[in-house]
Amino acid sequence: MEEDSHSTSSTPPFDGHGYRLMQTGFWSLFVLTVAVTLLSGPPSFAFQDDASASASAEALERAFAELEPLMWIENVAMILCGILATHCLHLLSLRHRWDLRPLRRLVPAVLLSCVGLAAGISLLINALRWFLYSQVFGAAVAGMGLLIELVSTGAVALFLLGMWSALYSACQAFTRLHQIEVTSLRHAAAIKEARLQTIATQLNPHFLFNSLNTLRALIDESPKAARDAVTQLSLVLRASLTSSDRKLIPLRDELAAVNALLDLEFARYGDRLKVERQVGVGCEKALVPPLLLVTLVENAVKHGVAARLGAGFLSYGASVGQEGLSLHVQNSGTLAENWQGKGGMGLAHTRERLALLFGSAATMTLSQTTDGVEASVFVPQPQPA
Repeated sequence: MEEDSHSTSSTPPFDGHGYRLMQTGFWSLFVLTVAVTLLSGPPSFAFQDDASASASAEALERAFAELEPLMWIENVAMILCGILATHCLHLLSLRHRWDLRPLRRLVPAVLLSCVGLAAGISLLINALRWFLYSQVFGAAVAGMGLLIELVSTGAVALFLLGMWSALYSACQAFTRLHQIEVTSLRHAAAIKEARLQTIATQLNPHFLFNSLNTLRALIDESPKAARDAVTQLSLVLRASLTSSDRKLIPLRDELAAVNALLDLEFARYGDRLKVERQVGVGCEKALVPPLLLVTLVENAVKHGVAARLGAGFLSYGASVGQEGLSLHVQNSGTLAENWQGKGGMGLAHTRERLALLFGSAATMTLSQTTDGVEASVFVPQPQPA
C-alpha cells in the first residue's frame, strides 16, 4: 500500500493524452473565434453608401482592407505565443508539482507566471505590430498609441492565460481525485483479497488434532485403515492449502473434499455417524467458494455427533435453479442460544466470506428444525454471456 501511495503522489496527475486533448480543444476554440471575427469584418452599416457619409465609408473600407492582412498576422502570432506560453505553464506545473500545492500557495504562483508570460507576449506582439505598421503606414503612424497597445495586448494575453490556467487546474484536480479514488479501490480490493485468503485457508485445528489421534489409534488396530485415513486426510489438507488459489471452484471438487472428510469421521466415530447425501442433477458444475461445504459438514459433525453420547445423523444436499445454488446441511441436536459464542467461528467466517464475494446476493441461515439443526446457504451463479 505504501508503494501505491508513493507512486500516486510522484506521478503527475495531468499529462500525456489528457493534456494534449485539453490544449488542442482550448486553442482550437480560440482559433475558431478569431477566424469568425476577422472573416465577418466590420458591421455592414459602417459601409452604408449615403450622400453624407460616402467619402468616410469608402475611406473606412479601404483602411480595413489594408489592415486585415496585418490583423491576421497579429492574431496568428498571438495564437502561437499563447500555445508556447501555456506549454511553459504546463512544464512549470510538472517541475514544481503545482498539483500538490494548497490553493493559497497555488494561486500566487500561477498568477505571477501568467503576468510574466503575458508581459512577454505583449512585447513580442507589439514589436511585430510596430514593424508591420511601419512598413505599411510609416514609423510615425506605427508609434502612435504604443503604450495603450502594450497594455491592451497584455490584458488580452493575461485573460487567455488565466482562462487556460483555470481550466488546466480543474483538469488537474479532477485527475488527482480520480487517481486517489482508483488507489483507494485498489487498496480496498487488496485488503478484501487478503481477508479472503486468510479466511479460506483456515482449517479447524480441533479437526486436525482429532484426525491425528484417530490415525494413531488405527495404526495398531488396523494398519490398512490407517493408510486409508492418511490418504483422506491428505485430500482434505490439499483442499485447504489450495483454497486460496481460486475464489470459486466446481461443486464436484468441493464434494470430493467433503467425502474425504466424512471418511475420516467414519474412521473415528464408526456406526455413531449416519450420513445422507442428496445432490441434484447438474449441481456438480455449479461454482462455490472453496471449503464452504467442508466447513458446514465439519461443523455439523462437531455439534451433531461429537457432542452426543449416542448416534447422530448428518445429511447434506444441493439443488440448482435459475437464480443460483442452494446448499443444505442438517445434523441431529439442538441449536444453542449462544451458539455464535460457542464454536460458531467457522460459520461466522463462512458468512463473512460470502459477503465479501457476493455481497447481499448470497445468504446463509442457521435454524432449528423438527429433526435437528439446519444450515442453508444460497450461492448466486454467474450468468452466461
